[in-house]
Amino acid sequence: MREDAAPPGSAPRAPGHLPLLGHLLPLLTRPVPFLQSLADHGPVVRIHLWRRPVHVLTDPGLVHRLLVQDAARTEKGFVFDQARGLLGNGLFISEGAFHLRQRRLVQPAFHRDGIRRYAALAARLAAAAVSRWETGRPAPIEPRMHGLARDIVVEALFATRLTPAQKARIDRAVPVVLTGFVQRALYPSPLLEKLPVPANRHFDAAVRDLRTTVDEIVDQAAAPQQGPDGTLLSLLLTTRDEETGLAMPPAQVRDEAVSLLLAGTETTATTLAWLFHELARHQDLQDELSEEVRAVAPDGAVSPDDLPLLERTGHAISETLRLHTPNWILMRRATEPLRYGGVVLPPGAEILFSPTALHRSPLLHPDPSRFDPDRWRQSAGHAPPRLFIPFGAGRHKCVGESFAWTEMLVVTAAVLARLRLSPATATPLRESATAATVRPRGPLLVAEPR
Repeated sequence: MREDAAPPGSAPRAPGHLPLLGHLLPLLTRPVPFLQSLADHGPVVRIHLWRRPVHVLTDPGLVHRLLVQDAARTEKGFVFDQARGLLGNGLFISEGAFHLRQRRLVQPAFHRDGIRRYAALAARLAAAAVSRWETGRPAPIEPRMHGLARDIVVEALFATRLTPAQKARIDRAVPVVLTGFVQRALYPSPLLEKLPVPANRHFDAAVRDLRTTVDEIVDQAAAPQQGPDGTLLSLLLTTRDEETGLAMPPAQVRDEAVSLLLAGTETTATTLAWLFHELARHQDLQDELSEEVRAVAPDGAVSPDDLPLLERTGHAISETLRLHTPNWILMRRATEPLRYGGVVLPPGAEILFSPTALHRSPLLHPDPSRFDPDRWRQSAGHAPPRLFIPFGAGRHKCVGESFAWTEMLVVTAAVLARLRLSPATATPLRESATAATVRPRGPLLVAEPR
């Protein structure tokens, strides 16, 4: 029997296994191509992270079943186990009945009235940011998008409650936490987290600063003289459980705020950075979207009522989310026996899937590596597939999806109405999965006034 062959009823092992390391090397050096390649070996493929066996689902239908039909028979897995002690038990981390209760408490913040408020503040901050961009000189788009996305979610959460020093600590901490989160998850032993090396010290200090700063802001906002102000934090403090009538404890408010801050920064910023790289490479499409935006709002300051009119802009964002899905890996762990593709997974089995790899499957999309917003034209007969999961699916689907969509449309409109973007060089556009998302690594972009 070949080394990577499998007995009946078990998953084949992926090629490239190394002693002690398992498949860690290809997962770290070429993560998305490696995960895409696993589909050639079956619908369920076994890899090893160090010595830990992990089953990868490569079939879109099986992933949909895992997230929807089998949601109650799984939990989030070892990556989130390690994160819970660092980042708390907010929606990003929590499980089971507690997660469902917290989701019910947080969800009203993302209803229509809330989204309208967030759209207005996103438009204001985006216009201010774009007005500060230096034109005619090459500059990286990634830090601009991460800074803007962080500013938007911080203001939506806290408004003017935080001091400049608190804002500075958050700005320093968030990038370190987002990068270190994935690196910590891949440590072979928790003991490595205790080593006094610079990476551990920087990460621990960033987590401590982030949690302490948010604690300070929560305490200030919970003071008796402070009333509701329409922020996400205000809602977290004032919402009550329908069954018990109780508010969230301050520590849980902190955990939810940290979850919203981290999730609301990274995925949105990364998607926007990819979008602007693609538009810089597709000038005709960029001009088409700019005309669409300026027909609705000549200065790019779109209102919530304008957003449904940005149809082609929405297609471009959908295609960016498909081709460059930020969340390159997600995990679950079986709590009951599961059967996928003839493979029986016992309770405790770790299950991994890659939204990025799945969205590039030829089973779902013809010519999947091509950036083609026309895929999303309903009139062309290309209805969105069932397995389009940039925000997850089932009971753990991102609670802030509507917030993210609104923000991406508003920021895109603000940029394209005012500026034309083009690559400064012919440097190839590459992927880097060193953080919690697949980030672009490509040429600097030059912005010119329209």
